[in-house]
Amino acid sequence: MVPSPTAPTADAVSESLMPAVGAVRRLLRRLAGPFVTTAPLEVSTSQREVLLVVGKREGRSVAEIADELGLAPNSVSTIVTQLVGAGLLVRETDPQDRRVGRLTLTPAAQVALDAARARRRGVLHEALDRLSPRQLTDLAAGIDALEALAEELRTLERER
Repeated sequence: MVPSPTAPTADAVSESLMPAVGAVRRLLRRLAGPFVTTAPLEVSTSQREVLLVVGKREGRSVAEIADELGLAPNSVSTIVTQLVGAGLLVRETDPQDRRVGRLTLTPAAQVALDAARARRRGVLHEALDRLSPRQLTDLAAGIDALEALAEELRTLERER
């Protein structure tokens, strides 16, 4: 199938997609503020990612989190140890398999996660309210395309 002269090419899309997605993530992170605001604790991007994954479904193991984030299990284990030490995660032994640790957020981490989500959502809504109806429609259609792209990337990852 030959693309029409107006259809974007994969090269053109990739050249603009990565900087745009990166800019949105960085700007949301800066505008919404740090993940943890109630303690004199700096949380790295990797630590925040682990906390977000645990917050989506508590009781996951290090291996499950590593798989979801596409990181080496030993790297996630190191991050988990740091977060346990910082009082943001609890690691408990799985009663069915004593070799596996199950992770849950501490109450302090849950409060921080909820507050960070609320701040991020507020900033995002403020920016979205400034877009035209057409831009919102285009963005909504783009989200479906981004989800399809993410699924294709997961497929590529499994194949390699």
